Amino acid sequence: MLRRKACGAYEKYQKPRRNLSGIQAHSWRQVRGVIMLNKIRLVHNQQRLYKNFRLLGQRATIKLTLPIVTFCRPYMAYMGTDRSVVMITAPASRKEFAKCSERSNNNESHKSAENRSMSMATSGIVESFPTGALVPKAETGVLNFLQKYPDYDGRDVTIAIFDSGVDPRATGLETLCDGKTVKVIERYDCSGCGDVDMKKKVTPDENGNVKGLSGNTLKLSQELLSLNTDPEKTVRVGLKSFSDLVPSKVRNNIVAQAKLKNWDKPHKTATANVNRKIVDFESQNPGEASKLPWDKKIVKENLDFELEMLNSYEKMYGDIKTSYDCLLFPTANGWLTIIDTTEKGDLEQALRIGEYSLTHETRNVDDFLSISVNVHDEGNVLEVVGMCSPHGTHVASIASGNHSSRDVDGVAPNAKIVSMSIGDGRLGSMETGTSLVRAMTKVMELCRDGRTIDVINMSYGEHANWSNSGRIGELMNEVVNKYGVVWVASAGNHGPALCTVGTPPDISQPSLIGVGAYVSPQMMEAEYAMREKLPGNVYTWTSRDPCIDGGQGVTVCAPGGAIASVPQFTMAKSQLMNGTSMAAPHVAGAVALLISGLKQQNIEYSPYSIKRALGATATKLGYVDPFAQGHGLLNVEKAFDHLTEHKQSKDNMLRFSVRVGNNQAKGIHLRQGVQRKFVDYNVNIEPVFLNDKEADPKEKFNFNVRLNLIASQTWVQCGAFLDLSYGTRSIAVRVDPTGLQPGVHSAVIQAFDTDCVQKGSLFEIPITVVQPHVLESEQNTPIFEPASKTVEFQPNTIQRDFILVPERATWAELRMRVTDPNRGKDVGKFFVHTNQLLPKQSCLKLETMKIVPVGSEHEFTTVFKVKGGKILELCIAKYWSNFGQSHLKYSLVFRGLEAHNPNAYVMHAASGIHKLEIEALVSEDLQPQLQLKNAVVVLKPSEAKISPLSATRDVIPDGRQVYQNLLVYNLNVAKPAEVSLYAPIFTDLLYESEFESQMWMLHDANKALVATGDAHSRNFYTKLDKGDYTIRLQVRHEKRDLLEKISEANMVASYKLANVLSLDFHENYNQCIVGGRKFVSAPMRGATRVLYIAPIAQERLTKANLPAQCSCLSGNLIFPQDEAGRRVALHPFHYILNPAEKKTSTNGASNGSPPAGSTAAAAAAVTANGTKPKATPQAATSVANPAAGDGVTVQNDAPVESGACPASPKKGKTNADDYAESLRDFQCSHIVKCEPEMAEKIYNEVIGAHPKHLQAHLLLIQSIETTQLKSQLPLTFANAQKSSPEEAGEGSDKQKEEQKKMRGALERIVKLAEKVIQETDSEALLSYYGLKNDTRPDAAKIKTTMDKQKNNLIEALSKKGIALAKLAVLDDNVKDRVADINDLYTEVIKFVDATDSKAIQFALWHAYAHAHYGRMYKCVVKLIEEKRAREHFEELAAINAALGHEHIRAVINRMMITAFPSSFRLF
Repeated sequence: MLRRKACGAYEKYQKPRRNLSGIQAHSWRQVRGVIMLNKIRLVHNQQRLYKNFRLLGQRATIKLTLPIVTFCRPYMAYMGTDRSVVMITAPASRKEFAKCSERSNNNESHKSAENRSMSMATSGIVESFPTGALVPKAETGVLNFLQKYPDYDGRDVTIAIFDSGVDPRATGLETLCDGKTVKVIERYDCSGCGDVDMKKKVTPDENGNVKGLSGNTLKLSQELLSLNTDPEKTVRVGLKSFSDLVPSKVRNNIVAQAKLKNWDKPHKTATANVNRKIVDFESQNPGEASKLPWDKKIVKENLDFELEMLNSYEKMYGDIKTSYDCLLFPTANGWLTIIDTTEKGDLEQALRIGEYSLTHETRNVDDFLSISVNVHDEGNVLEVVGMCSPHGTHVASIASGNHSSRDVDGVAPNAKIVSMSIGDGRLGSMETGTSLVRAMTKVMELCRDGRTIDVINMSYGEHANWSNSGRIGELMNEVVNKYGVVWVASAGNHGPALCTVGTPPDISQPSLIGVGAYVSPQMMEAEYAMREKLPGNVYTWTSRDPCIDGGQGVTVCAPGGAIASVPQFTMAKSQLMNGTSMAAPHVAGAVALLISGLKQQNIEYSPYSIKRALGATATKLGYVDPFAQGHGLLNVEKAFDHLTEHKQSKDNMLRFSVRVGNNQAKGIHLRQGVQRKFVDYNVNIEPVFLNDKEADPKEKFNFNVRLNLIASQTWVQCGAFLDLSYGTRSIAVRVDPTGLQPGVHSAVIQAFDTDCVQKGSLFEIPITVVQPHVLESEQNTPIFEPASKTVEFQPNTIQRDFILVPERATWAELRMRVTDPNRGKDVGKFFVHTNQLLPKQSCLKLETMKIVPVGSEHEFTTVFKVKGGKILELCIAKYWSNFGQSHLKYSLVFRGLEAHNPNAYVMHAASGIHKLEIEALVSEDLQPQLQLKNAVVVLKPSEAKISPLSATRDVIPDGRQVYQNLLVYNLNVAKPAEVSLYAPIFTDLLYESEFESQMWMLHDANKALVATGDAHSRNFYTKLDKGDYTIRLQVRHEKRDLLEKISEANMVASYKLANVLSLDFHENYNQCIVGGRKFVSAPMRGATRVLYIAPIAQERLTKANLPAQCSCLSGNLIFPQDEAGRRVALHPFHYILNPAEKKTSTNGASNGSPPAGSTAAAAAAVTANGTKPKATPQAATSVANPAAGDGVTVQNDAPVESGACPASPKKGKTNADDYAESLRDFQCSHIVKCEPEMAEKIYNEVIGAHPKHLQAHLLLIQSIETTQLKSQLPLTFANAQKSSPEEAGEGSDKQKEEQKKMRGALERIVKLAEKVIQETDSEALLSYYGLKNDTRPDAAKIKTTMDKQKNNLIEALSKKGIALAKLAVLDDNVKDRVADINDLYTEVIKFVDATDSKAIQFALWHAYAHAHYGRMYKCVVKLIEEKRAREHFEELAAINAALGHEHIRAVINRMMITAFPSSFRLF
């Protein structure tokens, strides 16, 4: 202690030191009026510490104010559980400080006196970090509550986290406070993202081997086999892609690590080797590559393509997805899952994991990702639980983290956690209706089974278009009102404009606790490293009340930032996150504390009593935006005292349903124009008990409460008293806003129990009225300016102006400038948020949000779209962390140009000329532009099937089975395009939808998942390659009859056009018809101007390459010449095309794909597995036939005879000739349809009657290839022949016989092809194609004849070349046959390029004969562009294996597993 001497200095008082609330003081001294404090040691002794301490002496008192850094509330200091040292110094001489430091060193300093004194002389050092503010708890009284009630720490309470998944291995989430009991007791992925189809059962062979769905052989050891308790000893197999079980950033890290470990070194070596070969070749063959002889040229091409291959795989490595084989079988301890993370079938090294509910096991797939599993439907579905973002773990840590240091604990460290993943990794991390309903169903099940979920935290949500109805909202109310679960939801981060509360908590009933985000001075210092602290406030961006229907969405506010634990895959122990997502778990944890105490005191409670207690006891912050804080800052201590004090209250177990008007609104909201008269509302009040249907009838009968109704404002009037029993009472409320000034005005009617007024209001009727500024109509240009001209802004100051937007205004221009002198380049950080509420639409539909820098040197200008006749909220806020005072001058200028005639923005091509009647707000320059950017194709379902879903996961208690309507659509993409898919009747509807889910998945022709979408997928485009696609749309509901009503629901595919279509404007109708003088621009001065648009010419539509069955084009129509206005004043425009001409199609479900039979028959007939064709019209073949694999060529024309014209009626032909040719064509069409013997018979008949008909030879070749030869590409074919008959064991005779048949078929193909080659005059063909111009009268007919002869010759040469190459492989003498193959190849390339579709198969075999693997790669890639087939990828893998690129081969195998699944992915 210190005592003051008469001279005014201080000396150390010799009386023994006292410990005042844990404070020990050392070495006080004043020198020349400067108070020095060498050291104060602060020790937290579990006692309350106050900001102002008095060090008492016998004769005098010294008042010491500790630095604000040590305090978490204005009246309390919290220094943590460990000893903390605070150093406070003041300037003094080196000598004086040396003396002080010497005295300090004698006590406990181990540093040198000089360093200590230098440190003290230069700065104040705080040796302890304010850890208590990292996960803030003191602001809401949590620390005091736990100090007072240390056993009410969340024990016996379970919190369900509806989020992106919780990592049980994260710091603080492993165990409860006893260090033993698991904290995360259940872990579910409710989205379906982690589901694996395990319906397929296989029986291991005698060696324990099974074939996985990846194609790998999986070996089970005897130990694993002995664990299997399945009666038939079968195991279930499945395949899971792990790419969507982690966030994209983590996925990128995983890929980067794998690339570094397994890829970079061999790939760089391979690349360097190829580059070296290229340099060597160029040095040996100088000169231009184009002048090289063909044999040298193909060597150069091969090297170039090898390099191209290496570079292409380097680029695509990051997009390659990893899929693992999964095995599942029952054991005595539940289901055992084995995941082959080795990708080699070595199950001894694979990941083994049991069901989480039984074992609480998590396992690491790699250094980043840990998973757990659950099993459903008796083993048919394996649920692999990952995390789609770190968000859920961070949230859980705030609510219930349990650490070694109490400072960074969560709010309720002893509460248990149930993790419910509602974020779907296939959609990034967005929640879906399926995930929400499954999560709620699981909560109901757990509550029904006695494992009660006490609290739900949901830091997720969207903005709904309306909140008074919706399937998901109804189920949320059921969870609260029937099962008694307290549901806490984040209000959203969409402020500071009003009516921005998200859904939830804005649902049909105010049953949830909505939370806004608050930031305290201590959080600013500890979390944000701000250079100075500001008064506590809400974050600028936290969402604001009221709800759109006038209800109150924000119940309380709480700390909205924390540095808390995150999953291991982030490679970080903790992370700063802020938002109402962080405020909600703080309240959820606080509710867990309350429930923990109430349970231990055996006090009955309900979600309603807890919500009322939180509201009644919250600390109202007078200087904080009232629309952001609800009832105020959460106060846990007072809330608990309120609950215990009123534990016998008769209303604890019921809620009061408040319904306003016919729309059943939760409050009163007047925001439609200028309010010039009073409005009367009918408000229904109904008491509803918890689980009302099963509540005791006696309690309902005996219930009565007498209420005093108090309106907070004089412009709201209602009756003063209400006697309320069980049943609905109606009261009249009059709102008289006529005397209110422009701005927003809020009031509330509170209902107090006259028997216990101090309990607080039992229910409230919130009222919000907006009176807008109306701009003077006489003004030349409507301009709004605040009355004070300049507005003073401190950090987080919010200025709201409500303006009635003038009719015909379409955009507004906001101008801002700081008027403070001498600010120079210093700028203020301002948040500009504008919003107009439109009927039955969310606050997102017409708003602007920007954070902008505003200074004094330059005026800042921004523009945004507006709608005339609607109230605009202009909200300007200085950002919460932006220091300093700013005086802002701003103005808002309205401008407008628009067409006002009916259907101005929809043009029907069938209606001819389209008329626009354009008006300006005041005076504008008109320069119209209409650009159509998208082509719309309407897809009709080809199938709609209603079926019940899982009997375990999708049954809402009790026994309410959920059904699905699975709608299937077919989409054909004729060329690569960017496509957006959506279901119009479901788009932008999630929480407010009548149905609980509307997820679609897009699959390619091989069933690989390409894209996934849900309610908000309309504006997301997917790049699609050419090909056929299948869209599967799942809609869910528990009522079959409702699902039946949407069986004909359309989907829309919106294609981005490669080239924008621009339409011209004309001022004269006749000029528009004839395409005359165009309108470009003109000033608008009040009068209406009429413009006309002509339909798009068919020629332009044809050149635009619109997708088949395109019904509409969409884009934007722009009127203003002003550049800023052109960016925002966009009017969506739709151009409806004329109906397409009817064409023959298969079943109408192809959505633009070509009708069957319109292409050549042979290609369509030969299937991928080499089965017999079902139908083939006349003609020969198609090169791209994936099944034949040997160069089958398709022609759509009739067969020709050598040197003759096509078989068609000619002058001089008799009917007998026509009959003979028709019979011949019919016979030819059946050669490829029949069995080999019959095909041979038909062939002989045709050749006998028409010996010059070369097409018959080619069709018989096709028949032989289809029925007698397997579809195999070169390396695949060669590898299949490597096991010689001598090594084949028991199957040697069979293999010899097969090779003998194969050799016979190939030799027959050679002979048939030679017939075509011999009968074709190749020299005549070359001479013809050497002609520059053919002036003969029948030139077109001659060209047709010559083209057909050329195609026949190319096909014959290719068939012979492929057959010779295969025979060479069989005889193992490829090198000896190269010359013959070269001869054929050189003949082919005289007519077409080697990569032409007619010759590419032969080019592939020719490259194989030369061991040109780069050329082989190029050919296979070309084939893949036409059609993705598994055999193509197998050939690529074999090519890289032949080159020694094992790292690429492994990657290609991985690609094959993902690209060719055995079935569609589960929803």
